[in-house]
Amino acid sequence: MRFKKKVGVFTPLPGPSVRHFLTGEEFSSGEIARLLEEAEILRQSRTADNSKPLAGKTVALIFEKPSLRTRLSFTVGVQEMGGHIVELAGNQKKSEDPEDAIRVLQGMVHGVMIRTFTHETVERMAHQSQIPIINGLTDSHHPCQALADLLTLRQRFGRLRGLNLAYIGDGNNVLHSLLLMSPAAGVNVQFSCPPGYQPDAQILRRAQTRAEQHGTKISILPHAAAAAEGAHALYTDVAISMGFESEMEQRRTAFKDYQINLQLLGRARPDCIVMHCLPMNKGEEITQEVVDHPRAVLFQQAENRLHAQKALMRSLFTAKSNIRSLRREALNSERSAL
Repeated sequence: MRFKKKVGVFTPLPGPSVRHFLTGEEFSSGEIARLLEEAEILRQSRTADNSKPLAGKTVALIFEKPSLRTRLSFTVGVQEMGGHIVELAGNQKKSEDPEDAIRVLQGMVHGVMIRTFTHETVERMAHQSQIPIINGLTDSHHPCQALADLLTLRQRFGRLRGLNLAYIGDGNNVLHSLLLMSPAAGVNVQFSCPPGYQPDAQILRRAQTRAEQHGTKISILPHAAAAAEGAHALYTDVAISMGFESEMEQRRTAFKDYQINLQLLGRARPDCIVMHCLPMNKGEEITQEVVDHPRAVLFQQAENRLHAQKALMRSLFTAKSNIRSLRREALNSERSAL
């Protein structure tokens, strides 16, 4: 008697309860707090940590924009957690609809990080995706940077609730993510941008609603000096970034009074730190003296991209996302290293 071979129906690699990290709004205040605590544990136990939560998993890293910190931090993070990466550069793949691309990817990998141009691209992918997608940067949002920034603030001050973060400069994707995520973590945001370079109005309204829900404040101030008053952190970004080279002189004129220098730092609190997401144009949005200042944490922020994103990937790509199990793994790793 002959039996017909039973053919299984293909299903994507993870289960149906997929989560994405596109703007940071997907995570509650409690979840952000847990991610930051996990990131700090991962940082402190890095040299002794032998756990491999991404063992047997492959993560696709898609770069349609150039990258240093994002490429390094995600590549090292996946490898340290035992996973594999497939890197796809914009000039190495054919152009196709985001919906089609993700349906190909989800049959082969367990998660995606994408660094691209329009935010609509990641939204279209997420709408069809049955695997987690992490936004590594779009023109509208940079939530991974904001997560690392919150970790840096937590390390420097031992808390987040009640801190005042002052952003000075272009109302860009970095400011958008700080506005959407910081208030949910307990941080007040005060910002000053030149006329014509304010953050997106719709994103600002969403951020203000979120701040009201968490008892925090977002303040729009008329000039840099006002924003610096009472600040625990001064934050800036380049005014002339990728895609705006043709506006160089126009932007240079508009941003001439929005530089973080020693004079502006003197208006902030005595323990105020200086932050920048990098890369920077020294002598424009920030001076060399401030970059070299003892309270500048620019490169601590850069390192924290690694730790924050490891916690994020652990949360999205695995079932191992609770503080107790992470502490237990860290303790076991320390004991085995003795």
